[in-house]
Amino acid sequence: MAFSLLSWCRHRSIQASRRLKRPYSLTDEAFLKDADAAALQKRLESAIGFLQEAVLLPIDKRLPGRPFEFDMAVFPCKPTVLMIGNHSSGKSTFINRMMGVQVQETGVAPTDDGFTILERSEEHEQFEDGPTLTGCSENKAFRELQRFGRSFLGHCRRKRMVLPKDAELPYGLQLVDTPGMIDLPGNNQTSSKARGYNFVEVVRWWAKRSDLILLLFDPDKPGTTGETLEVLTKSLAGLDHKFLVVLNKVDQLDNNVDFARAFGTLGWALSKVIPQKDIPMERNGSKRPPHENELPLEAFAANRNAVVREVLRAKVRHWDNIVTSLEECLRQSDMLSRMCNKVRESAKQQISRAWRGAALMLSLPFFVAAFIGHGRFSGGLATAWSQGSGVVSLLSQLAVLCVLLCFVVLGLTLDQLRQFDRIQMSHGGLDTMFESVYHDIFIHTGGEDLRVRWATVRPLLEAMLKSVKSPTQLPLIESWELDRIAEILEEDIWYLRQVAKRLRPAEPKMPEGHPPRGVAPTEPVAAVGRPEAKRREGREAREANQAAQAAQAVEAGVTGSLSEP
Repeated sequence: MAFSLLSWCRHRSIQASRRLKRPYSLTDEAFLKDADAAALQKRLESAIGFLQEAVLLPIDKRLPGRPFEFDMAVFPCKPTVLMIGNHSSGKSTFINRMMGVQVQETGVAPTDDGFTILERSEEHEQFEDGPTLTGCSENKAFRELQRFGRSFLGHCRRKRMVLPKDAELPYGLQLVDTPGMIDLPGNNQTSSKARGYNFVEVVRWWAKRSDLILLLFDPDKPGTTGETLEVLTKSLAGLDHKFLVVLNKVDQLDNNVDFARAFGTLGWALSKVIPQKDIPMERNGSKRPPHENELPLEAFAANRNAVVREVLRAKVRHWDNIVTSLEECLRQSDMLSRMCNKVRESAKQQISRAWRGAALMLSLPFFVAAFIGHGRFSGGLATAWSQGSGVVSLLSQLAVLCVLLCFVVLGLTLDQLRQFDRIQMSHGGLDTMFESVYHDIFIHTGGEDLRVRWATVRPLLEAMLKSVKSPTQLPLIESWELDRIAEILEEDIWYLRQVAKRLRPAEPKMPEGHPPRGVAPTEPVAAVGRPEAKRREGREAREANQAAQAAQAVEAGVTGSLSEP
């Protein structure tokens, strides 16, 4: 009786230790209604920090390589907009327009070789290099940049500028300008070797902490370079809700045919790397006066203003993005833990079956030899020994054969286990296990959300398998730990979203003269106040000019050479 009571008490104490001891109440609706912004922000930061330390950190520390070490939120942090694109795609020009002054150099050739963080300052201008930036008190997450090495820190800087009063960039928002992506010289050279640091990993780090990612393309280079392909497939994987594709500099296109070719080329190139039917697309505006271009530049100007509005809304979506990142990190941790348990269990079962088969193969010859020996030498070993040295030689040969058989069986078993490990660590083997783990979900739904997340988690699992000698060395994540993750996703995430909703600032207002998002002419027009008759006259004049040039070519005798294949 006493033993049963002690067991019950021990079981209850274990359950109590596994229960989440939240420093906040999920049912405190009065706090959500009456608290000010400072209290709400403090509650959100403390809640996220508690969930990371109590749930994510213990699991992450046990996983090889700590795959989620740099995915956890670090406070304080500022709203961030990341600008990436090919060289000469208009990143620096767009930043100069937002800041109202010439801050970044612009040009056709690559002009910036590093990551530049730009902010608006109220009092004085300040320039900081990479090593100094890692000690920034306003963004404690910057200290994580040290893991990319001294070479990267030498290509990282921050500029805090005093801007004109009419500048569009608000206080508290930081823009990150990145080096233009280019094709690398040589086919066997990676971006890390060409730049001296892992460019793809650095972009991934910034992308996870950004509230908006602008991916800009130039009509002259609407295709994707080698680095762009790597960034889209690795750095931006799973971050589709953040990035916006912008076809910039449409004023360089003279007519609808040029625009259709550039737009189609960009869409075709993106379709090769973005596995979606619908590609997020925005077309930025132009600087050329409308009367010099046939394209409906007013419509493009509206889209350009929509991009500016999305940049300004980065502060609005900041806390929602932090909650979304926490939720995705929890879901990835849950999936990775379940897959680790499945791989570990499958490896143990395979090893057990292999050694049972080996034991059976080894025991069978011994039983056969014993049976034969018992029939021939029923008098026992003394009788067999008295029959002479021939019998002793036979027994010695049998012993040698048994030893050789042991070595053969051992080699076959180890080879079988190695083959199993190779199959298990392959894409096909891991995909099969993934299907078996989530088999119940796939019965009624396609599970596209799980498959997209699996595309991000699978490289983490493959890296972990390569770091251990055997899959059995992977840690076992207990079922109660997975239940806690499910509880947080069900209850705490909803509560945190209510707090983040209360923290949202007012929607940004566009400067005067800028139409609101979505307002665009219903039909293509050339410019305000320019009649259609003048537009038609301009087109007729250009056609007459082209006809005159063709006539001059015929007179010069070049028509035949132009018509040759």
